Amino acid sequence: MPIGEFTELIPGDFRYTSYSNACVYLEGIKTVKSYSSEKVNFGTKKGIITINGKGLCIEKFLSGDAVVRGKISSVEVFDLK
Repeated sequence: MPIGEFTELIPGDFRYTSYSNACVYLEGIKTVKSYSSEKVNFGTKKGIITINGKGLCIEKFLSGDAVVRGKISSVEVFDLK
């Protein structure tokens, strides 16, 4: 994931935007599958999105939107097809 702003849209599923590796804003999230200060797994309609880093904190999870803050090292997308 590059430094700065980056947005990825998975058609019909979800979107995430990264801000300077310090914050990720997600849309289209269904559930929090697991959470720790180093890894957060979210469930979406078609897969799983994993945020890896240090000092991670879910600041918001409401109505399908989520905000994760911390020192973000990567965002991974896993398709369940």
